[in-house]
Amino acid sequence: MQTNTTYRKKDGSWQIIVSYKLGNQWKQKSRQGFATKAAAKEAESSIIQSIKSTPIPIDKSIANITLADFCKEYLANRKSLSYTTKTIYTHAVASLQSVANKPMRTISFMDLQKAVRAWKIAPTTQHEYRIKLRVLFKAAIKPYGIITTNPMADVEIERSRKEKKNRAIPEETMQKILDYVKLPVTYIALRISQLTGVRRGELLALTWNDFDFTNLTVTINKQLALTDKCQHNVVFYTKSANGFREIPIPAILAKELKKYRLNAPLVITGELFPKPLAVYYNMCYALKKHCYSPHALRHTYASKLLASGIDIQTIAALLGDNVETVTRTYIHYSDEMRKSANDKIQKIFSVNF
Repeated sequence: MQTNTTYRKKDGSWQIIVSYKLGNQWKQKSRQGFATKAAAKEAESSIIQSIKSTPIPIDKSIANITLADFCKEYLANRKSLSYTTKTIYTHAVASLQSVANKPMRTISFMDLQKAVRAWKIAPTTQHEYRIKLRVLFKAAIKPYGIITTNPMADVEIERSRKEKKNRAIPEETMQKILDYVKLPVTYIALRISQLTGVRRGELLALTWNDFDFTNLTVTINKQLALTDKCQHNVVFYTKSANGFREIPIPAILAKELKKYRLNAPLVITGELFPKPLAVYYNMCYALKKHCYSPHALRHTYASKLLASGIDIQTIAALLGDNVETVTRTYIHYSDEMRKSANDKIQKIFSVNF
């Protein structure tokens, strides 16, 4: 924003005048009563900040836009979001029955807290909805300039009273799953997930160029996602800044990948999985036979690293998440961690202590 500041003495005290350009018009904001010019200058930054925090809609037609309509506008401009993610946004807004059709600028914290209190949905779903709603209201602040504060920021949701279950797959069960699969492509997909902790979309988007067999790393820089209800309609898109990362791969995985490559079908684009959805469905089938989902492989990876003494910040970087998400979602006390803790305690508190 273009601004210009002037000072003048008026009625025995100093006055500060900040002129700022709004569109094609110049406006002014002033403050007076300062004993000295230096005191007036100290107020400049707070005045400019106040001007910048004033909501300035990019289009007057959206000044009274409802939450439901704003959600549609927001999603229409987010081309990189998957069909599933867009659906969650839509359902989250629809769940706020009492406020969904109110102008966003009129929705208060109390309105949202009351609407959330009326939810009859699982705590995990409530958590997912709250995240999406916070993002919507944050976008309404900037860049849209419809509101100045986020009324969703402090809204409380129901907390699950159920004990968190560790979904890490025990080593003996993982071996049974690997022995169960017949197709080499399904086996290698399971092994990559098990030994790198990548997300489903990241796994299915992998190319041979992403692997560095000399330095034993894999680079994660893209993701495969559905863009509509059609299961065959997929697209590559980049993840958040946390998602771009380089993950070390065990030597055993590099060896298995090289072996798989010898008989894998050649693809001009270099994709590991020419039919990604078929690979994913086969993974799901094998894991479901043993009462697990593909996401359990990510839990397994995180739990294994933690039990081995790797710090949470490093684990978060390898998973492409932040520490808070990793702690809340993936890190639960497992039998392997319990055994590791027991061994360390025996050494720490030995008889010679």
